Amino acid sequence: MKTARTNRPTPLSLALHALKSAILEGATWRYEQLVSVAVKAGATDEQIDLVAHEAIEAMFARAEQPITPRNLTHLCAAGYFRR
Repeated sequence: MKTARTNRPTPLSLALHALKSAILEGATWRYEQLVSVAVKAGATDEQIDLVAHEAIEAMFARAEQPITPRNLTHLCAAGYFRR
């Protein structure tokens, strides 16, 4: 019987994904820590810049979408609006 191979993400890809997620969440207090983790995992300045650029582009793309009553509840529940 063959065992299934799982493609586990590398520490570098995990670190870059965590950085992108923090940027999308607006968790500015985590940026410095996550950049340090990415550098320790082998990320170059260009890779970090690219991840930040992609995250900012994604934020702008979401900002251009109109909010309808149907998705307003979803956005409020996801924490996009803060009081």
